[in-house]
Amino acid sequence: MSEIKDNKGVEEVKQNGSNEPDNLCCTCQTGPTTITNESQCQGQCCIPKTIICPDIREAKCIPALIERIYDYVYLENEQTRCAKDKTFGIIWADTENINELVGKEVCINTITLQYDCLGIQNGNIETEIGLNQTVLLNYDPCSQCSNPTCQQINTEYNGSIPCAGKGCCENGRTRKVCQSDIIPDSCFLYIIVEGTAGCIPFKAQYLVNNLADNANPGDNADPGLGFKDVDFFGQVCLPDDRKKVNLRAIFDVCLSVPCVAPKSVVGEIATVKPPYYGFDANIFASLLVTEKLYVVVKDEVAVYTTPNTLSCTNGGFTSNCKTE
Repeated sequence: MSEIKDNKGVEEVKQNGSNEPDNLCCTCQTGPTTITNESQCQGQCCIPKTIICPDIREAKCIPALIERIYDYVYLENEQTRCAKDKTFGIIWADTENINELVGKEVCINTITLQYDCLGIQNGNIETEIGLNQTVLLNYDPCSQCSNPTCQQINTEYNGSIPCAGKGCCENGRTRKVCQSDIIPDSCFLYIIVEGTAGCIPFKAQYLVNNLADNANPGDNADPGLGFKDVDFFGQVCLPDDRKKVNLRAIFDVCLSVPCVAPKSVVGEIATVKPPYYGFDANIFASLLVTEKLYVVVKDEVAVYTTPNTLSCTNGGFTSNCKTE
């Protein structure tokens, strides 16, 4: 058994009953103190908060104000396009002399879509309920495209509408829903193809400026893929005994390009300087836009719960400094 005593900066170690020190060490520190930590800045995977339910006999009934889904409908709009004479620029070729591709026939093997965001361009969506009620669904800022240059693209919209129920239905009454001129949009959408020009492998891309053709007549801008604005119609159940309900619309935009058909051999693109090489092709594409429309009401309910079962997670960073 070891016993350590402090004696004028010298540690005297008694071991096995002996008074002779086994080790003498200086307690004065020379040089800087170095502390190394792993960085905690990088985001990590996490799991949602869960609890272990205790004995149900300990549950208490408490009042709560909740949002309840009163009705939910699914609407979809699909269209196809053959976008003609789109210029693909060659971004890589397996040759040191790019001029070797000029005049070669193009064969495409694979098609890849690459984008930052797909969504809806509208700042608000005019939604007609019934025959004479109109509500503006405004975009949810939390659904904006994560790319700062494309924040006009959104996927979720919210609004509220007063109910005009006559009270003659026990629960609710169906109302027609009509939405028009919804503009699908994309952010840095590239259609990338890989194939061969003659026998030389290459990769080329086309930047889609617009999913929908909203160019003014006479405008020389590239109309993009040229899809039309989207309309939705259907019917939804609204309560007959409420003064107001909330509407929430969640959109999903899906683009598919099963075929890119070359129309020319590889040549120089005259509109790009310095010399840039590519070819023209027709793009066969389909666009599916879907909407989930929720009717949400507020309800006063009684819920069973067990108090003091939710533990708090420490959201701070770990520190070298310890507290007593």
